[in-house]
Amino acid sequence: MTSTSFSSSEIVALSKLAEVEGQVVKTSSDNLLETYDLEKCVEWCKRHSLEKICLQFPDALLTDSVQIVLYLEKRLGKKIYILGDTSCGSCCIDEVTAQHIDADGIIHFGHACLNPTSRLPVFHVLPKKKIDVEVICKEFEKYFRDRDHKILLFYDVSYAHAIESIYSTLKPIFKSLILSTLNCTSNVDFTDNANGSAVVLGRSYDLDNGYRIQDYEAVFLGPNGKTLSKLAMTIPTRNWHHSEGLEFHEFSVLNSSWLKRRRYLVEKLKDAKVVGIVVATLGIKDYLEAIDMVKKALKAKNKKSYILSIGKLNSAKLANFPEMDAFVVIACPENDVFDSREFFKPMLTVYEVELAFNNSREFSTHYCMDFRQILSGGQNYIEFNASTESDVSLISGGIRNLVDDLPPVDRMDALVTKSQGTVAVGKAGATYLIGRSWQGLEQRLGQDCIRPVEKGRSGLPMGYENEPISRES
Repeated sequence: MTSTSFSSSEIVALSKLAEVEGQVVKTSSDNLLETYDLEKCVEWCKRHSLEKICLQFPDALLTDSVQIVLYLEKRLGKKIYILGDTSCGSCCIDEVTAQHIDADGIIHFGHACLNPTSRLPVFHVLPKKKIDVEVICKEFEKYFRDRDHKILLFYDVSYAHAIESIYSTLKPIFKSLILSTLNCTSNVDFTDNANGSAVVLGRSYDLDNGYRIQDYEAVFLGPNGKTLSKLAMTIPTRNWHHSEGLEFHEFSVLNSSWLKRRRYLVEKLKDAKVVGIVVATLGIKDYLEAIDMVKKALKAKNKKSYILSIGKLNSAKLANFPEMDAFVVIACPENDVFDSREFFKPMLTVYEVELAFNNSREFSTHYCMDFRQILSGGQNYIEFNASTESDVSLISGGIRNLVDDLPPVDRMDALVTKSQGTVAVGKAGATYLIGRSWQGLEQRLGQDCIRPVEKGRSGLPMGYENEPISRES
């Protein structure tokens, strides 16, 4: 499915069609301004002198998109577009789709992973989940009896609107309490990262002088979910705690079966001969450097690699590449692909490539889910040193690295010196296509008759002009 941008006229038509089918549940007009902070959106657009603006919504908020677009167009006098289908995930900024109409700014609504972008200015309208500030602060005081505890306070983006009140209440009591900030420009100014400090999974924090991250307890205001798991695996504090409703509980990474499975998949990657590098993001900053790092690591271990860009990932798409023994996914840390079991081949992170092939990298219970942290200049960067010692596969029982071969080549006609002095012709991707029954879209020059160009269908996918529902209306 391709990404789509809708103009305001198409949006109104789509809205009417959806209303006929009874699918729209809208926020009332009285609450619209407050819920989505539309005046702050207008102010941000004027401050940046934007001409073409894109709005990005998760599926759950698309029902309010028409009202928001019409309001912003009236206030700004500019053309507003909605990103109808994001390229990879709704939590990531879809700069690629926005550039299809040469947009010069994006307003993102709903939950966000806050990964840094590099092309367009972005304004985040963070969700506002209700929380009783007074009760949560009292529970915090009961849970942490020692007022001298060194505590790092993290929070779900849906609680950003209340974090100023929570922090101002707790800071006089816990002198060593440090509040993290969010890597964004948003409708909640207090939580925005303005000091330019290092960013980890969309969060920034500055420790007290002379102290390490291991000296702190971390608290996450939010449920036990994907965001908490990724933060706890990436930031190696002494302990992690989280709020479940209005109560606090300890969170242990060591008890996670997820880590055991990841260790198994790392072994599968070591055994792989052909690896697919799946590009599941086109907007996160430095993703090209991550691809280059993975390619070099695989080449150093004599493994053939192919780069695949297929949009939103699913098992059916990747099943079209049976030649691959494993896939390395360049994606948002909150992507569901790393938790899913529906894929036919192992799906690994950039960090796990380092675990498998970098002799200088030791296995740890803490994972770098944000691939930017292990790139050159990142907080967890370690120079790559390819392991050359022979070892035994824990999966197949075979011996790996018995004899070093020369790196694979990318040309069909190149000679490759293999083990024991034998010589073979290099294999490239075309050799796999030859053996397939279906080889993709072929040109078939001179074999098919030439046909005149015909005008295609027009309208919305839900009701083209030549369909019954369109003709009746």
